Amino acid sequence: MKKNIFVALDFSNFEKALDIANSVKNDAAGLKITNELFAICGKEGLKKLSDFGLEIFLDLKILDIPNTVKKTVASIASLKTVKYLTVHTSGDSDMLKAAKESSGQLELLGVTVLTSQLSSKDKVKTLTDLAIKSGLSGVIASAQEYDLVRLMSKDLKIFCPGIRGAYDKKDDQKRVKSYSEFCKISKSDAKAFCVIGRPIYENGDAGQNIKKIIQSAD
Repeated sequence: MKKNIFVALDFSNFEKALDIANSVKNDAAGLKITNELFAICGKEGLKKLSDFGLEIFLDLKILDIPNTVKKTVASIASLKTVKYLTVHTSGDSDMLKAAKESSGQLELLGVTVLTSQLSSKDKVKTLTDLAIKSGLSGVIASAQEYDLVRLMSKDLKIFCPGIRGAYDKKDDQKRVKSYSEFCKISKSDAKAFCVIGRPIYENGDAGQNIKKIIQSAD
């Protein structure tokens, strides 16, 4: 089975982030860094995290006027350590195209609807269509909308947050699926990934927890 889990480091303790990255480095596809951790670790921290050999997914969910977004994306692209960066598709086509113009080798992922919110498939479809027309590399969407998004594009990368173990609590997530369910619907899709955070590191050993989650799909 291919590595398809990006571990979400959704906290502000950089030493903890390094410890978790070291624990999951053999089983994860990459690390997702949010505003909270990036504000603490900065570009030097990103470099240290990238040294584990995992792809870095910087989840800043950028949303602003086109010129500001263009400059921000260019700054992130210049770091060279970041593989993926998120922008809000609700920012409209002008903003998304401005982001794309300055992205260079950086792959942009369009956030559709957060998995902590209820949503209609029509809304996700509209925002995904905007991401495709703007030339983004992928989208962030609930696993519940995986089939919908994949029907719209065979080339788009799909990142699915809100993934839980079979017995994990939902926390603040509303549109969720288990890791086993995600693997069944995405099957051998090399461009489908999931994002898992708290179920991996909140209780117990992160390295053992990610192995158990992966084994749940066997």
